[in-house]
Amino acid sequence: GDSAGGGLSLALGLAIRDARDTGLPSCAGIIGLSPWVDLTASTPSILDDECADYLPNLKGGGAAHFLESQASKEYKEKDAAFVAKIKNQNLGPKIWHDSFDRPEGRLQLYVTNKGLAIPYVSPMLAESLGNLPPLLLIAGDDERLRDEAIYFAHRSAEPTKYKGPSYNAGKFEKSPFQTPTNTTFEIYEEMPHDFQFVDYVCTKISYDRIAKFIDRVTNTFNEPFLPSSYNFINLKGEFSPLKERHKKVFNWEKIGIPHEMN
Repeated sequence: GDSAGGGLSLALGLAIRDARDTGLPSCAGIIGLSPWVDLTASTPSILDDECADYLPNLKGGGAAHFLESQASKEYKEKDAAFVAKIKNQNLGPKIWHDSFDRPEGRLQLYVTNKGLAIPYVSPMLAESLGNLPPLLLIAGDDERLRDEAIYFAHRSAEPTKYKGPSYNAGKFEKSPFQTPTNTTFEIYEEMPHDFQFVDYVCTKISYDRIAKFIDRVTNTFNEPFLPSSYNFINLKGEFSPLKERHKKVFNWEKIGIPHEMN
């Protein structure tokens, strides 16, 4: 899946994993192209002035508003009940933070603010990203969603090292899903969000990598997977480790907490 579809694909992987007791078989692998996995829009690249992405940053606000109507009135009543239920829930990972109360309105049209941290809405914020099928995650170096893809990849490949949001502290230790997920992460130099739709050199390289990943995860010979890896791919197609700028998100203390809007 790409963009929102990438987030939905990974959310489906979480749902299948969480339903393991039902005997539901897992998929062979999941591919996320510029996956949207953090609907709290909390990572640094969302506001980065240096990003040359066509997706706008959220400086100056990004709230969604509705005209008053009977439908909006009914929505608000149901929303209030939903909020109360979320705030009072004590089972499973905590999915509420006071920063979700936004006087300017909803942060996303996709979901009410009170559902932003539900793991099937924002997979990056799940209590654990271990025990998933093999992953191939691809992002552009100049895209707004870059940092959430980076953080998701590291949380899945190294679940004991990279934890979730601060308001979910201690939940990972109670999770039954602590086995590292085999994860291949690739970030392409100067590429924007969903760059595979444009005929770049990097597009051809990424499609080749996607084909090889599919071949690998569907290989009937059960050959062992290569270790998890994080790769930076330049415009010449040369592979190297991630750059220092890609590590900023690891020290970000506001994972899962929406940015303050001006």
